[in-house]
Amino acid sequence: MSTKTNSYKFRPSRTAVTLLILMLANFSTLCSSFLPRATSGIMSKAASSTAINSKPFGIVVEADIKADRIDEFLELIEKDAIGSRAEPGCLRFDVLRSKEDPNKFYFYELYKDDEAVAFHKDQPHFALWTDFKASGGVVKSVSHKADGIFL
Repeated sequence: MSTKTNSYKFRPSRTAVTLLILMLANFSTLCSSFLPRATSGIMSKAASSTAINSKPFGIVVEADIKADRIDEFLELIEKDAIGSRAEPGCLRFDVLRSKEDPNKFYFYELYKDDEAVAFHKDQPHFALWTDFKASGGVVKSVSHKADGIFL
């Protein structure tokens, strides 16, 4: 009786390899939900310095700037953004300009907690914005406040 040896080598198809990679990625995502969050990036700043019951605090400002004061506004808002980003409790400070209306701007601000917002409002770079508003450079300004949920 002769015995044949099987010399077949297993070579998975590209589809099988792709499927395996996707399954491993999903598994690692599932496993990561059991690990502590925020090991890097914006939320690590918040996680390392916020209390258990404290939530990041967000503000979205919509501001219509007088057309003849745009250059002045751009200069001061750059200083405000740079100063704000250097604050210990500021997680994000973005300034966006509307594509539909060049006089409309949006600020997206994210702070680690309410105390960080209070600190922000006490800074000289924030006063540049409030002084500009008081001088009539802003046609209209609306602030929307929110708690951070999925960041």
